[in-house]
Amino acid sequence: MNRPASRGGAPSRFVRGRGRGGGGYRPYFYFRRNGRVIPAGGNRQPGPEAAGPGADAAEARPPPARGWNRPASKRGRDTNLDCSFLRPENYAAPEDGLLVQSIAVDNPKACPGWRLYFLRDTYTADSDLAKRITAVEAHYQRNPQKYDFVRIREQGFFKLPALGIVHDEQLKQVWPQLTEDLREHPLRTMSTLAVAMHTVVLNHSLDTNETLATRLESTLEQYVPPPTRIRKIYVRPEDFTPVELTTGISHDRVDTLFSVRGIVSSVGEPTYSIAWQSFRCSRCQAEQAMRQRGTFQPRPYLCKQAQCVAKDNFVPLRSSPYTRIAAKQIVRLEESSLSLITDHDSILPGEMDVELRHDLVDCVHVGQEIVVNGVLKLRDLGKDVATGSGTSNEMKAYLKAASIQDAHRKLREFSERDLEAIAMINAEPNSFKLLVQSLAPEVHGHELPKAACLLSLLGGGDGGVNVLLVGDPGIGKSKILQSCAQSTERGSHVSGKRGARSAQRLGPTFAGRNKRVLQAGALMTASSRGHCILDDVDKLASKQAVLLQCMQSGEINMPLPGAFSTFLAQPSIIASANPQRGQYDEGRYLLQNIHIVPSLLKEFHLVYVLLDKPSAERDISLTAHVRALHAGAKKRAQIAARYAIKPKTSHSMCEGTFYEARADEDNSETDSIMEQDYDLDKRLELLGEDAELDLLPPILIKKFLAYARQHVNPLLSDAASRAIERFFMELRGGGVRAGAQEAEQSQIGSGQLLGLIHLSQARARLDLSNTVTPQHVRDVIALLTESITQTSIKAEACGGTGRRRAPAAGGGGRGSQLRNFVHMMQLRAVALGRRIFEFEELKEIGTRAGILTGIGQLVEIANMGGHLLKKGANMYEVVPD
Repeated sequence: MNRPASRGGAPSRFVRGRGRGGGGYRPYFYFRRNGRVIPAGGNRQPGPEAAGPGADAAEARPPPARGWNRPASKRGRDTNLDCSFLRPENYAAPEDGLLVQSIAVDNPKACPGWRLYFLRDTYTADSDLAKRITAVEAHYQRNPQKYDFVRIREQGFFKLPALGIVHDEQLKQVWPQLTEDLREHPLRTMSTLAVAMHTVVLNHSLDTNETLATRLESTLEQYVPPPTRIRKIYVRPEDFTPVELTTGISHDRVDTLFSVRGIVSSVGEPTYSIAWQSFRCSRCQAEQAMRQRGTFQPRPYLCKQAQCVAKDNFVPLRSSPYTRIAAKQIVRLEESSLSLITDHDSILPGEMDVELRHDLVDCVHVGQEIVVNGVLKLRDLGKDVATGSGTSNEMKAYLKAASIQDAHRKLREFSERDLEAIAMINAEPNSFKLLVQSLAPEVHGHELPKAACLLSLLGGGDGGVNVLLVGDPGIGKSKILQSCAQSTERGSHVSGKRGARSAQRLGPTFAGRNKRVLQAGALMTASSRGHCILDDVDKLASKQAVLLQCMQSGEINMPLPGAFSTFLAQPSIIASANPQRGQYDEGRYLLQNIHIVPSLLKEFHLVYVLLDKPSAERDISLTAHVRALHAGAKKRAQIAARYAIKPKTSHSMCEGTFYEARADEDNSETDSIMEQDYDLDKRLELLGEDAELDLLPPILIKKFLAYARQHVNPLLSDAASRAIERFFMELRGGGVRAGAQEAEQSQIGSGQLLGLIHLSQARARLDLSNTVTPQHVRDVIALLTESITQTSIKAEACGGTGRRRAPAAGGGGRGSQLRNFVHMMQLRAVALGRRIFEFEELKEIGTRAGILTGIGQLVEIANMGGHLLKKGANMYEVVPD
């Protein structure tokens, strides 16, 4: 039965249900073209030109689009349909950029692997290309120590550093513009370098096989396999181009070589498909290869040899070098550069997709910092869903990776201007004060917390320093953290104000349509010498266990279906937290003020409490600071004259007032470091005589910190080691004068000793010193002492007693908890004028004493020790002291 013709147009080739004919309805349909999944649009209607000049424009308007072509406003998505989700099938550009469907294997004798690298060109012995190939072959043969031919054949690729081949004088005579050709025409140049290596490896294999053939032959007892044909070899160029910013890459530089540095933020699932299939003609035994696309695998219908007229009986060759499997993977790179200042609240760092092929697949992991050398390509984002017709004019750039280098093995490059600025900062009379005041200059009067954050930025990696800022809302904690996020070389920023969505960004997660794209969280992005900035960490309650595991073991566990994976994550944490009741209560312990588990609190090396106390002197200073901050910049002549001064000796360590060691070391050991008069807060405070102090911009702070971390690795001197040991023993209460009770009340553990050493090294790194001196230890001791003092309950808040301050976490042994509990009960009895308490009241007193678990057992111990007398059911009498 014939199909009825449609009215007013050609018959439709889609026939289904009521939509047969040329109506405006077509069912939802997909089709594949060149390996891409493309949604089918609605039937096209004749435009205004086809309708004639007298036709109405409304009649010539196309019907409303259906399916994927519906307007974005009706589907609730973006205008530009970005459905990639790092799916490799959307990157449909051929490997060599040539739309060649089939090739004949007709390699010349002088170049056996010609057709593997050049699909259309014909080999000519006297051409410039042939001369270049011969010159490159001679370079490989002259440097056998740089190229392992046996390993190159096994791996199928080789690294080509620019330092080894650019300075070859004999190669320069034949190919002087090698570097320029590699940058402007990378695909053809890399093919030339690879085909030369293919010939050298083949000749080396033939020489080796001839030598082994005389000694090894197949016998009845031993089988010696015949030598196999060499597969395609890929070249991995390194250091031919400088590292550039993604913002400077424009579309007019397509098909040129670029180098980009960044952190792997997402990794897609690898895909494998057959790209070329080789066939042998059964009549003339000639070999040819056909490109394979999508699910359909074409076969030859004509022999490539001119004398042969065979049209069938082609035998597929699975072991041929021309039968190739294409492995592809898409990763997303988050740019990391010293020239960028990223405001994580408003501006995100630049991102770029990178296509990995062949041996580069699965060579990177999430959170790794790499340098990618690749060819810039463009891909179409699909049809314009707003109009539903035509192709979109928007193109997205991506890099087709040619080589990948680990960023840890490639140092940051600093220009001469940067080095001059770094030298000027180091030549300041007090560089420590200058950097502290330049970090978050809007925050005034909290120099020690800013100094602690600055030392944390100078640490990282194995020497990580964790800092926690606790205080009243509006005191400036978020400003300090934002300044730290801008100044760190590698970091991430997570704000707890956004709730559950921010908590999900802390650890690794799966995303995409099929949940097959692994995304690195903030902890993995900042791993390996990086810093993770956590604003309002107390609001990330659902992810505090992940944060605790990362800070304790340096790993993050992630359960998978039928498997269990572990990711390395070793970032330094700079966090802030707000009090639960809106204002910090100095009469309560730190754990009672913030919503953080005790085990997580112990992982922070420095904890500071920022309070908004009314003070006339501080208010006058704050008013002058705000007025000076908004007064405008000084004249450029004054700044230039100030930077023209000669280098001076650095007084950032206050060498003139530092305690001079006595000649008799035995007597000096008896003097406590804590008893020496040293006020670091006053030395870092911005006073009236510092009006000419020009603060540093964030970009200069970032470069100075990166230079110090990269080039300065300080070691502890003997005097600094003794100072750290004496201070640690004093805190632990292990000295001669300390008793067992004070040793039990100490909040400093053996794990804090490593943090003390890392802080001292960071302080020496700030002065660009390769040796940690006692002066550096003195600053660190002042910071740690202030942290311990601020996080302890004040004596006047506990009733005016002169007892020793309790630890911040309310921890310690049972003896320490019992003493704190009894003391709080006696104070409560005196305040209320009664000594009889119920168990619930004792439980509340224990909570105020920082005892969160085991209250009932502690009450029984106090009863047995005579501190409490049981008067009835859940009734106890406090025995006076």
